[in-house]
Amino acid sequence: MSFLAALRNLFRKREADRELDAEVHAHLDLLEEEKRRAGLTSALARRAARLELGGVEQVKEEVRRVRAGAWLDSFFQDLRYAARQLRRNPGFAAVAVLTLGLAIGANTAIFSVFDAVLLRSLPLADEERVIMVFNRGPAAAGGDRMPLAVADLLDWRAQSHSFSEIGAYSRDTFNFTGRDLPERIHAARVTANFFSVIGVRPTLGRAFVAGEDKPGAERVVLLSDAFWRTRFAADPLVIGRTITLDGAPLTVIGVAPAGLEFPSKDVSVWTPLELKPPTRRGPYYLAGVARLKPGVSLAAARADVSALNSSFPSGQHILNEDRIVFSVLPVTEFVVGDVRLVLVVLLAAVTLVLLIAAVDIANLMLVRSAARVKEISLRAALGAGRGRIVRQLLTESMLLAFASGAAGVLLAVVGVRLLLKLAPETLPRLSQVGIDARVLAWTAVVSVLTGLVFGLAPAWQSARLSLDEALKESGRGTSEGSGKRRWRSLLVVTELALAVMLLVGAGLLIKSFRRLQEVDSGVSTDRVLTMQIPLRGPNYAKKEQLDAFYPRLLERIESLPGVRSAAVSNSLPPDTNEYSDDFKVEGRPQSPGAPPLVAYMVLVSPDFFRTFGIHLLRGRLLSLSDAPGAPLVAVISETTARQFFPNEDAVGKRLNNGDPIEIVGVVSDVKYTGLAGPTQPVIYQAMSQQHSWDAFLSVKTNTAEPMSLAATMRGALRAIDPEVPIVGLTTLDMRFETAVEQPRFRTTLIALFAGLALLLAVIGTYGVISYSVSQRSQEIGIRLALGAQTREVLAMVLKEGAALAVAGVFIGLCGSFALTGLMRSLLFDVSTTDWTVFGAGALLLGLTALLACYLPARRAATVDPMIALRHE
Repeated sequence: MSFLAALRNLFRKREADRELDAEVHAHLDLLEEEKRRAGLTSALARRAARLELGGVEQVKEEVRRVRAGAWLDSFFQDLRYAARQLRRNPGFAAVAVLTLGLAIGANTAIFSVFDAVLLRSLPLADEERVIMVFNRGPAAAGGDRMPLAVADLLDWRAQSHSFSEIGAYSRDTFNFTGRDLPERIHAARVTANFFSVIGVRPTLGRAFVAGEDKPGAERVVLLSDAFWRTRFAADPLVIGRTITLDGAPLTVIGVAPAGLEFPSKDVSVWTPLELKPPTRRGPYYLAGVARLKPGVSLAAARADVSALNSSFPSGQHILNEDRIVFSVLPVTEFVVGDVRLVLVVLLAAVTLVLLIAAVDIANLMLVRSAARVKEISLRAALGAGRGRIVRQLLTESMLLAFASGAAGVLLAVVGVRLLLKLAPETLPRLSQVGIDARVLAWTAVVSVLTGLVFGLAPAWQSARLSLDEALKESGRGTSEGSGKRRWRSLLVVTELALAVMLLVGAGLLIKSFRRLQEVDSGVSTDRVLTMQIPLRGPNYAKKEQLDAFYPRLLERIESLPGVRSAAVSNSLPPDTNEYSDDFKVEGRPQSPGAPPLVAYMVLVSPDFFRTFGIHLLRGRLLSLSDAPGAPLVAVISETTARQFFPNEDAVGKRLNNGDPIEIVGVVSDVKYTGLAGPTQPVIYQAMSQQHSWDAFLSVKTNTAEPMSLAATMRGALRAIDPEVPIVGLTTLDMRFETAVEQPRFRTTLIALFAGLALLLAVIGTYGVISYSVSQRSQEIGIRLALGAQTREVLAMVLKEGAALAVAGVFIGLCGSFALTGLMRSLLFDVSTTDWTVFGAGALLLGLTALLACYLPARRAATVDPMIALRHE
């Protein structure tokens, strides 16, 4: 009933007021009649009745104040009044909404990515119990994370006690044929229990069952939802159909649920992984995945796997910095990777921009409240309490905040599209980024908090004014109260400090990115065209078929006009390496329990080194004489020679990973694990002696535009075999550009946010100094009339701005020293306390702040004293 009464009083206000008026007058008439019966005349009775009642309008106001829905009515009154105030000041409203809208829009766009990547659960059952297991080894063996070998997986399954199920997978690709053009698709080869381990059930059909990962089992395949929809038009009758992968028929048994991007978002199909009994420790190509038993913690699982022993004595997994051990991490951390810190830093940066924008608007609100001193004073004189005044001013702030939030949502829609274009392909879960209910709720919360941030200071300052002092201040034109000046100065110092922190962070990332681009990759990237040529199917099932294809391909490519040299390899710089393997050095006994010697194995054709500009340091390069049937030879990198053959000549030494291999040369180092990673040991072997079905073709051209030969390359390959697809056709320069996409992405965004923060801080400083000058026009006029020089007035105003700038820069530098340590893992070859970056950030902000002060200072110094005094 109270709720219905409140609605009636709110939406049928005139009728309620008529009824209230009739009720009050009826009560007044009864009182008057009572007085007349007591013997008073009509005039005296009317007067006595009104005195006893206390005034008709006063009674009506008291009733309105306590009746149902009064607070809601009062709120709508405040809202209407706030809207009228903003309509009277369209310039202020437009500036405030645009400034806050930009900041809220940027915040919303970044949060949409943050939410999709970090906050949303993975489509896995009990994802907190799903963990990944890798090898952790010394830098020489590939850094902190490297794949497992089959022997590792078998040891793990046999000895661990913390897991209910243990599986593994290996990334792969297939040639998908049977359509107009052959297509290369990404795949994952998985153990039969893989989907049971991760807790996923297909939406159509079934998952793999025990035995389907054994040699000789029927070949089956499970499709991703996206692949099913795009290639089979979401046909529910696809189950049981046959598709051709690498020239072999596979039966479709199921379709994975939408949104499953595991182990990566580009996987189109899953096939069973055949695990053959190992005869040695390597090679390393598997990733382990397991499900924790109920009640087993991650810490207990780590302790469990660290104690595992190998069934191969030369590769015991002993917890030691120099030896390979198992490493456990949650599946969420595996999917997100190092993106978590990047997104946290981006969200923090855009939040600082929002705070700076809020401080700017708070300063504008303080200026407006100074201009409204007379209005606020009169409202207080008429009986409005401090709470009522604060509520009214906060309502104006919240109306501005929500209008800015609405504008921010529109800007965020555009911002998300731009982010998706800028974001690197390696950023996980990009398909789930968008503006949805969760993001809109975040925007609403941000808008409310922003409104409180920029609305509380002016509202509190206005409400604290003494009525007598307020009326005095509103009646004179000399200057404003010192309290408001202190508030505005404090706000300017705050936004300058926040801007310094953003500038320093952006400077560190920019310097880090520049250092990363200056890294010597070990190869010449100029005029090199690269592409992947996967050879699969019955035409390439035998090594002899590969031996015939690669020489024929290279001969045809090198005969084309504009081609200087061509080579095939199984790996490409700067971040594509096919596999690593362990080996022994003949004549060098390995002590029991010593870690295995591990290096990346790169298979190349003879012209590989010439095509990439890799320098020979000692010995000779691979040649055409290193053919099948000839003694096995290898060329090693400088790091390999230094690490495994210190203080001796490696040329002539013999390696063994099952077969003896003679080292015939040493070449300069090349980056195969990314520009930011350490240089790893590499062993180059002849492609003709150690075969690979996934080869990269690299062509050194004479033309300045290598892509102009793309069509010619495609034609040459189709002339040899039209069923072989070309994948990733691009220049080597573009490959290196792609390798730094993620650091470029975060550096670009942080730099944009820092630039926006600098602009807002300059605008805020200019506004405060400009308003201060306008308030001191009489004082400045008197100074000039008494003989003050222009430069003295200029110096006086600049001194005020310089004091704010120095305070803001000092506080900002202190904050930067405290916070940049969080960015350590995002920086390459740059200290988190780099004094040149800190100095440059402080200098840039200081100079721009002084420039912002100069314009109002110049205006003050050139004012006509007579005009200023006459105006006052």
